[in-house]
Amino acid sequence: MNAQILAFLNPENSDEPRLSPYLKKLENLATGRLVHIRDGEVTLYKRTKSARWQMTFRLYNKKWLRITTGYSDLEYAKKKAGEIFDRARFMEEMGFPISPKKFKVVAEQLITELQQDLESGVGKKIYVDYLSVLKAYLIPFFGKFDLAKIDHKIVSDYDTWRNERMGRRAKSSTLSTHSVAYNKVYDLAIAKGWLSDRHLIPRLNTKGERGVARPAFTRQEIDYLRQFMQSWVEGGKTPKAHAGRHLLRDYIEILLATGMRHGTESLNIQWRHLDWHIDKSGTKFLRIWVDGKTGGRWLIARNAAIPVLERVQSRFANMADLTLDELISQQREEYLWRYPDGTRPYDLVSAFKWLMKDCGLLFDTTGRRRSMYSFRHTYATLSLIERDVDIHTLAKQMGNSAAMIEKHYSKLTPTMVADKLA
Repeated sequence: MNAQILAFLNPENSDEPRLSPYLKKLENLATGRLVHIRDGEVTLYKRTKSARWQMTFRLYNKKWLRITTGYSDLEYAKKKAGEIFDRARFMEEMGFPISPKKFKVVAEQLITELQQDLESGVGKKIYVDYLSVLKAYLIPFFGKFDLAKIDHKIVSDYDTWRNERMGRRAKSSTLSTHSVAYNKVYDLAIAKGWLSDRHLIPRLNTKGERGVARPAFTRQEIDYLRQFMQSWVEGGKTPKAHAGRHLLRDYIEILLATGMRHGTESLNIQWRHLDWHIDKSGTKFLRIWVDGKTGGRWLIARNAAIPVLERVQSRFANMADLTLDELISQQREEYLWRYPDGTRPYDLVSAFKWLMKDCGLLFDTTGRRRSMYSFRHTYATLSLIERDVDIHTLAKQMGNSAAMIEKHYSKLTPTMVADKLA
């Protein structure tokens, strides 16, 4: 082959010209380094510095697969390649995955996507729990298994392993979180084409110990907490810690005045989500649009929320000179729950725990630990007892079904009519 032809096929010619990919393939064919079987549909070849034969073939969906036969002997390699080719075509026709993925690989991809959603602000609060379950339980146990080979026996073994790891039998709510995170791994694998949607997924058990309702605060405890927070907010070792105390106090007051859910529903409220509702008598009420677990809805805030919102706006220079009416009318997109520098709190749970420890209200009289959701339960309890709100109205306000409200708060009925029973 003369230099002119080589120069044409190799524009980046040098003193030792290299062959183009096309000529390299011809060279391989001439020397027997490429071998075709199955009417040319499967090609065997050897990589540089490898004694074993590799194989490549195209699927019906036009994707190429490259797999090692594991053999250096050509006849053994041909036989193995034929078996792999037949099995791959059968699995493709049946809708099974050709290249199996380990549970760990798919779960780690899911973790990346959930974290990206949280960082961009579109993720839900529950994603934090899914991430914890994936890292602490699902990957350590299922990680080594091929996703398509996990069966009911393996799932049953997981139940035993998880309970031993926890040191107790898990509650139904905990099992539900594990199950959703586990199912999301399979959903992602199917969406990516790593697993067929015909694959029967062995489901995790969701029957566990019945959960105990989170404890609410009594009227006396709420009155004490409000008084305690007036001086507590003046503390804080750093300016941001000090600002965080003021933010937490106002946040708690809004939860108590609305009954909204802590998390996605409450932390994502912007000033444009506030509006005035005027009834037939001309009375004006503050209403707030929230969007979370059960979709979007308007809820009516108690009048006690108005001075709290005025306190919140006073901490921002670009809002301090406005009246609350003016601010609401501007439909501004700033979030309510921000530090004075404009940054948003990632989570208020840690600050809440410190507040509860400082005021001595972390546990109720029966030893149950309180959480942010205790304010939602307090709102429901006091609405039924003190304000005589009917269950259907309360369900609409809180974004629950009437049956759910009745299930959780029916025990309050005797208290509500104590004057009639005594």
